[in-house]
Amino acid sequence: MSGFSEKLDAGSVASILARVARRQPRIHCLTNTVAQNVTANMLLAFGAVPSMAGHPEEIGSFAAGAGAILINLGTISAEAERAIPELIAVAQERRIPLVLDPVFVEHSPLRLRLVGDVLALFDVTVRGNATEMATLEPLFSLRPDTVRVITGAVDRIEAEDRTLLVAHGHKLMTQVTGLGCASSALVAACRAVEPDPVIAAGAALTAYGIAGEIAAERAAGPGSFAMHLIDALAGLDEATLAKRMG
Repeated sequence: MSGFSEKLDAGSVASILARVARRQPRIHCLTNTVAQNVTANMLLAFGAVPSMAGHPEEIGSFAAGAGAILINLGTISAEAERAIPELIAVAQERRIPLVLDPVFVEHSPLRLRLVGDVLALFDVTVRGNATEMATLEPLFSLRPDTVRVITGAVDRIEAEDRTLLVAHGHKLMTQVTGLGCASSALVAACRAVEPDPVIAAGAALTAYGIAGEIAAERAAGPGSFAMHLIDALAGLDEATLAKRMG
């Protein structure tokens, strides 16, 4: 990816987190059933409001008033497949930011087709791991305006000629089910209050990664880590961000 590399400072991240806490945007999540509880708890700790109605006949009404929409393909069902076009239509009509998490897209033609349907929309942020995002590269080449968030040891956020790297987090974050899915919801929460999708994703992943570092220092293992992660995320302030961001 050509272009220039950007860097966030603690004040910018803190400002976005403060806006989330003040505005309390509702994030409508059509998400992985395995990750629903942890996703809801992380959004609440962040200051946002989760909603997760998934029935095709009501999901449009729920999404219409949301600050942002998350589509996670982790445990896609026939009902969720029917609901996705409703979410796409609402996002297009009301210009609601949409975040897509293409879980295991490399294993499923159905998931690949659904990603293509979502990418036909404007203003999409896609967050996935390196394997998932490599699978989608042919689609991204057709839509270079898509914001691509590749998470790993160092998170990489790309959008046309822009790149932003986030080097925060802890390996325990890979040992608790649903934490990757929850990070997509936090990206959506920041996007609900921040018009620049690259900065929004960077702020979300910076805050989440730093909370993970703090939680790891307090935890005895993966089980207690999840509890401490929620507490650390809820307690983040600008001083803590500045200390960790160096």
